[in-house]
Amino acid sequence: MSLTFRQVRHFIATAETGRVSAAAAALSVTQSAVTASIKALEAELGRKLFDRHSNGVTLTFDGQEFLQRARAVEASVSDAMRRCGDHADREPA
Repeated sequence: MSLTFRQVRHFIATAETGRVSAAAAALSVTQSAVTASIKALEAELGRKLFDRHSNGVTLTFDGQEFLQRARAVEASVSDAMRRCGDHADREPA
């Protein structure tokens, strides 16, 4: 599996905003980058995560399940980065 943190961030932003364009704006990336990221994620998982419609997107059941875990991954990575940053002035062992 080749899941990337970028895909996780794109997925979460899209789920939270309900629109790929709004997610792209929030992340300062192009809409096509978010779309490609989500399509690759869905292909990797073999699951449809969003229902697409003219007003944006809504999460499928699988998308709702994945969102819970994606948020946990994002929180864990953010915590790890913060902890490493807290120790940036220390000498390496």
